[in-house]
Amino acid sequence: MPLNKPPIHFDLLDFFTQDNPLLQFTFDTLPVPIFCKDINGIYLDCNRTFEEFIKISRQELIGHSVYELFDKALADAYQQADQQLFDNPGVQIYEKQIRTNLGDTVFVKFHKTSFCDEKGNVAGLIGVIFDITEQKEIEQKLIKNATFDTLTGFYNRRHGTEIAMEKMALAIKKEIQFAIVMIDIDHFKRVNDQYGHSAGDTALQHLSAIIEQLIEPEEAVVRWGGEEFLILISAPIEQKKFRRKIIERANYLRESIFSKPIFLEQNTLTLTVSCGVSCYTEQSLRELINEADAFLYQAKHQGRNQVCG
Repeated sequence: MPLNKPPIHFDLLDFFTQDNPLLQFTFDTLPVPIFCKDINGIYLDCNRTFEEFIKISRQELIGHSVYELFDKALADAYQQADQQLFDNPGVQIYEKQIRTNLGDTVFVKFHKTSFCDEKGNVAGLIGVIFDITEQKEIEQKLIKNATFDTLTGFYNRRHGTEIAMEKMALAIKKEIQFAIVMIDIDHFKRVNDQYGHSAGDTALQHLSAIIEQLIEPEEAVVRWGGEEFLILISAPIEQKKFRRKIIERANYLRESIFSKPIFLEQNTLTLTVSCGVSCYTEQSLRELINEADAFLYQAKHQGRNQVCG
C-alpha cells in the first residue's frame, strides 16, 4: 500500500537514462534486486542482482513493459500496483508471490518509491525487491504446526476447539445443528505392546486415511489426543432426525474402518473403534464433549466396536 511520504523531486528520469558508469557500478554492487520504470511502465534500468533474480538480462528488460516480459495475469498485477503508486505518489510496500522468467515461484516484498521530473510531475518509480521465500516457508510451517496434528494431518486439539466453539456459536443462534462424534481405537495399547510404537503410529495413520476419504464438507476431524478423535458435524437447522443421521454416520465410519485391515509385520490387523455421539441441545461445549465421552465409554463397556448416543 502507498505510504504518505513526499515523492522524490529531482530528475531521476534523466539520471537513469544517461550513460552513467558510476550509477551502474553502484547498482551492480548492491545485493538486492533494484529496478526503475518511467511513468508509462517502461523499464529504464536494473542492477545485476535483479537480472539474476528475475532471470532476465538488462538488454532484454530496458525499453520494455511488463506486458512484453511476463504473462498477462502477472503483468496486470504489476501494472495495477504501479498505477496505484503513480496515483498516490510516495512509498509503496507490499508482498506478492511472483514467478521468475524461468518459472520459479518466489515470495517477495516490493519497496517502491515514485520520483518526479524537474517540474514536479510524477515521472516514474524505483523499486527494490526483497526475497522473503524462506521467511514465508517458515511462517507456513509455524501456521501448520499450530493448526494441524503432524502425524494424522487432522486439526490439533487447540485449533479443533476453536472450530467447535465457532460451530457452537452458530448452533446457539439456531443457524445450524451441531453434533460431536468421539472415536477411540479399541485395544490400541495392544497394538503398541505387540508391534511397537511405530506400528501404533502406522495404525493411526491408516485410520486417518480411511476417515479422510470419507469425510464430508460439513465435517471437521480433530485428533483429540492419543488414539481419540472428534468429528465435528453441522447440518442445516431444518434437517429432520438429525441425531439419527449422526448415529448412522458414525456407524458408517465404524464399519468402514472395520472393513479395511492393516498389515503389520506380515500380520493382518483389523482395527475396530468405539464411538460416542452427542448433539447440541443447549449444553456448553465442555458438557457436549463430556457427553460424547460418556457415550463412548458406554460403547466400550457394552463390548466395543459400536456406537452409543
